Amino acid sequence: GGAFGMIIIDDDYSKVHAWAHPQNELLLLVSDIGNSVLGNGITNEVFQVEVGRWYRLRVSTVEPNANTAALSFNGGDCTVHKVASDGIWHNAALTTYSGSSFDMTGASRADYAISCASVGSTTVEWGSGEVATIEAGTFGSNTGSEETDLGNAPPKPASLTGLNDASVDGTFSITMSGAKINRKMWDEDVPLGVVPYGGIYEWTIGGTGAHPYHQHLYHMLIVEPGGCGFHQEGEFYDTLSASGSCRVRFYAIDIGQRMVLVSTLSRDMTCHSIKQTLFSSTSF
Repeated sequence: GGAFGMIIIDDDYSKVHAWAHPQNELLLLVSDIGNSVLGNGITNEVFQVEVGRWYRLRVSTVEPNANTAALSFNGGDCTVHKVASDGIWHNAALTTYSGSSFDMTGASRADYAISCASVGSTTVEWGSGEVATIEAGTFGSNTGSEETDLGNAPPKPASLTGLNDASVDGTFSITMSGAKINRKMWDEDVPLGVVPYGGIYEWTIGGTGAHPYHQHLYHMLIVEPGGCGFHQEGEFYDTLSASGSCRVRFYAIDIGQRMVLVSTLSRDMTCHSIKQTLFSSTSF
């Protein structure tokens, strides 16, 4: 059993341009469970957008193994910019990460600015499955923004600023292997370590290619030169999947409690045509 859904956290809309306001949002919950790839719980969600207007497409992906797949936009005449990852607006200019295909783990969120210049249909795919169709036309709705400038991301809280240049208060290495983190299984009475509240920490995280890594409480700033796979240097994430090791920083502020780390591993069962997902969690 289990459940999943999308919780929307509102921005201070006085600090963002109109295209990113709620009336211009398109919400897409992508799930890949068993043999079904769905968008908003159906085989092909349909969005209607007005030609020449900007919209904010907010996507959440759910896949039990958290495996990486491409969210792709095929056909039509649409411009797409990825503007936020895992609920945090990007530090780079909002038009920096543009394209028609964007890798995401199966446990991630992302926001996209999208505008279609002419009448037509764009298919949105997650991996090899179609999850939505964006129909661009003249429908006479009041949605979308005719702005030509997307503006800037809203200001970030103090916990998400200044980490690049800050002196770190501690370093640590994390390695995923099998169903373990640093060779340890979950034990609620035995944490992996202690992180003093109020400090800035730099961790080196490895083994996330086969075992995607998710960190509760604190978003991670990628400080690895050149980034880590599709995780861009200088941007924040809470889920990581990349080959090799990746250096990240976080500020242990605002919340003080058990900090849970989660790694996933897909293992084929020898007697059944199903997969068992092993979840290894440990805490600080």
